[in-house]
Amino acid sequence: MATGYWQRMRAERTSRRRFIGGASAAGAGLAGLALVGCGDDDDDDDDGGGGATQAPGTSPTAPAVQRGGTLRVPLSGVSSGNPPTLYPFENLTYLAQTPSAYHYSRLLRGVAKADVAVEDKTVLEGDLAAKWEQVDPTHFTFTLKDNIKWQNKAPLNGRAATATDFVKSYDVFAKVSQNGAKFAGIVDKVEAPDEKTVKFTLKQPFGPFLSSIIASAEGPWFIPVETIDSGQVKQDPVGTGPYIFRDFATGVSIKWDRNPDYYDSPLPNFDKVEAGLTNDAQRIVAALQTGELDLSGLNGVIYKESRSKLDPKGQDIFVQNLVEGGMYFNFDNKPFQDKRVRQALSMILDREGMLKVQDGTGKGAFMAHQPPGMAPFYLDPKSSQFGPNAKYFKRDLTAAKQLLSAAGAEGFSFKLIGNVDRYGPEAKQAWELIHASLLEAGLKVELVFQEYATYIQTIFVGKMPEGTAAVGPFIGAPNDPDDVFATLYWSKSVRHNWGGTPIPEQAQIDADIEKQRTILDKNERITFIHEMQRKMAESMLTIPYHASAGYIYVQPWVKNFFYKAGYAYMPDGLMKAGFDSERLKKG
Repeated sequence: MATGYWQRMRAERTSRRRFIGGASAAGAGLAGLALVGCGDDDDDDDDGGGGATQAPGTSPTAPAVQRGGTLRVPLSGVSSGNPPTLYPFENLTYLAQTPSAYHYSRLLRGVAKADVAVEDKTVLEGDLAAKWEQVDPTHFTFTLKDNIKWQNKAPLNGRAATATDFVKSYDVFAKVSQNGAKFAGIVDKVEAPDEKTVKFTLKQPFGPFLSSIIASAEGPWFIPVETIDSGQVKQDPVGTGPYIFRDFATGVSIKWDRNPDYYDSPLPNFDKVEAGLTNDAQRIVAALQTGELDLSGLNGVIYKESRSKLDPKGQDIFVQNLVEGGMYFNFDNKPFQDKRVRQALSMILDREGMLKVQDGTGKGAFMAHQPPGMAPFYLDPKSSQFGPNAKYFKRDLTAAKQLLSAAGAEGFSFKLIGNVDRYGPEAKQAWELIHASLLEAGLKVELVFQEYATYIQTIFVGKMPEGTAAVGPFIGAPNDPDDVFATLYWSKSVRHNWGGTPIPEQAQIDADIEKQRTILDKNERITFIHEMQRKMAESMLTIPYHASAGYIYVQPWVKNFFYKAGYAYMPDGLMKAGFDSERLKKG
């Protein structure tokens, strides 16, 4: 297999450093930095209507999987970028969570195979767990697999990994992670009755416990506390996962070697993985053309152009968007506390027009207060089942202006803040389209792009100065509607995106979020969550935008690969995949 792609990445990183270091003008420096952009998580897209759509004649079920070789992929497709840290408890960005799935483990993981729909997060299999049991509505036990060892590198050096280790790891997660408070509200205690058993006691029945908590890629990865205490976890992780972390070259790639002591040996099949960190779509497509990359998440914007350049024998996968996003606010900033203003802003957005520009697949949808990839819980605002509040998702400038006038906010001005240095060119185009819609309605809006580190620690969690609102993705890899509700919209969430004094409807929103958690019957819960989306469309706590469909291309020589959405499902889907014999000869 040619290595020119990785050599170019390293050379371009070096040349960028020289260019930036020698630039005397700020503009030159920014031009260089723009080459290292990061992106939103298109690989978190999912299918909202019964599974991923594969192009005719491109079934991934072909046999003859071989063991060996180096898999070369972008870390997160055209949304790749440099992880700010390799410690997933410290930062919930997909760029920290995605690499974790290669070297860490969870108790359970989603099943990736031909007869399980891409969007189905309820079909699970053991990762660390050999078996599990729900003893009663609030007690779960997990029996660990045999031969679970920490990887053979310092300071663990291959020693046995035990249930006690898991409890210690979970305790750190609960204290450190932004999601820890959510978990603490559900989980009363975690114990290790013996070295092979992990026992969870819940505070009350919680319907999506296994999918939303245990199998979550934003949950308790199994991390040795020794590496956390020493700080090693941030640069040189050690886990029990299928691959051993080898190298992180900023702007180039992250590399892993197969773990020979993996508890599910002889899996995985690939000897090595090299995950590139560029999000340059043209460069990625060119590398797919030459065979330097084995697969990649692309996106709807470039689908038609890219597909025409790629081997027609490759596997096409189209998936509905799972990355909930929209406009959001600090409600202490007038006039956003007034729901008529939020309703008007929603009716100003030209979602259909944005999809025509950004979704070359023709398979996109509208966000509700659940993403389209969250089937069967998602309720399409364009469907007749949505009811009268569907009007707030339709573009109607006349009605919008009437609402703004009634609220005393006609023609008001504000700054709309977003991020593009991490979320990438597709996001930049989306924010510009939203901005154009607002300008067309006569609003005085300035679009401002903020650097990611500042944005994620301030604007993203609702800390917005007067005269501003925000736009962007909220959450990348939900396993269940509760992940979206409890993280983004619940007033008790430590990181809900909105800020300031809660809107009057917040008490009812909180009550509904808490109730849906306790509904154990799946169909009853689906019905209740559909009704929640109808009601939330009237209050517009956040304003959901459009949802372009995702697109993943897989080379014809990659066999037995089944895509699953989410931060961890990319490596999970690759666990049983392998190369054909011809590709294996290339290394």
